[in-house]
Amino acid sequence: MSTASHRTAQPPQPCWITSLAFWLCLFTSAVLYGTVSLAPKLVAYFNLSRDYQANRWKLFSVEKQVDRLEKVIEAQTNDPAFVREQARSAFDVASPDEQRIPVDSHLRLNIESGGAERPAAPRALPWYAPILGLVASSRVLGDAMLGMAAVLVLYAFGRLYDRRLHG
Repeated sequence: MSTASHRTAQPPQPCWITSLAFWLCLFTSAVLYGTVSLAPKLVAYFNLSRDYQANRWKLFSVEKQVDRLEKVIEAQTNDPAFVREQARSAFDVASPDEQRIPVDSHLRLNIESGGAERPAAPRALPWYAPILGLVASSRVLGDAMLGMAAVLVLYAFGRLYDRRLHG
């Protein structure tokens, strides 16, 4: 009889599942809170980063075009053969002993028109960016997530935390 009463008098051993559930609740509530508080900042960062990349590509393209035009100006200033060839090309004048071979327009020398380059494709946003955008733009969803985080913390400390083991 003393062994039976001795077993019931001991506090129950903590179960690892309860401990795991406690920490999962705290981790989930931290993730929910972090998502709500960081979503607007991350959305702004993604948008600014995409704009920065696009502007950087434009700057590179303009610098390349300026370099090309500076070379043309240099050639027009210092190279009479280049100027003659440019005038012949512009006025479509050919000497009588010259034989012309027709080529497609994209193969012809076009000094005036710059090499029109396609802008680089914008960098793809991470897979979670639409979710963050939704959380950042919806106050109702953000409040619901904060409420869920609060409920999880209260549940973890109210039901899953064993005070007898910690003091």
